[in-house]
Amino acid sequence: MLTTVLVALITAVFGPIAVAWAKKKFDSSIPVNPVDEAIEMNSLIDEQLETLLEEMEADRVWIAQFHNGGHFYPTGKSIQKFSVFYEKLGFDVKSIQHTFQNIPVSLFPKAMAELYKEGEITIPTFEEGKNYDLESFSRPFGTKSIYMIALSDLHDRFIGVLAISYNNEYKFTKEDWIFIRQKAGVIGTLLDDYLNKKK
Repeated sequence: MLTTVLVALITAVFGPIAVAWAKKKFDSSIPVNPVDEAIEMNSLIDEQLETLLEEMEADRVWIAQFHNGGHFYPTGKSIQKFSVFYEKLGFDVKSIQHTFQNIPVSLFPKAMAELYKEGEITIPTFEEGKNYDLESFSRPFGTKSIYMIALSDLHDRFIGVLAISYNNEYKFTKEDWIFIRQKAGVIGTLLDDYLNKKK
């Protein structure tokens, strides 16, 4: 008797909850709340950057994404810009995020061309070798070494940049590159999924 009452009670209470949950989960006609979606995606990206910062013992890890920053007069052609959307910092490290917002791609032609063609930039020290016009990322912020990798979507389109920097000189090992390339693939897939979800 007690079992029958418990089953009836559980069915009466949890049955409607389960149906409502299933309907919400599987009903594609219910629009997704864009704030909820952004928060979930941002948390996933944040976890990836936190892991990179810790595993690579870096001072700064950031992601810049390309976006439309307005239009040229008189043709209306889109102006391509980038902004730093995500950043994780080590202790007592200055942020670059507020400085690098709505930056025309044309200000960094060498860096963007190298990332577009080769997919990676290696600057173990800003004192020697090619700097790809990236001194503005180093001098004001104490950066001595920076490594950048192009982020691509699933159609191999260049959608952003993942960068890891150090306030001391640091040379990537082969294992470091393997790790960062794997993380860049994960982050590119997350961004692609988010950017291509239907509204």
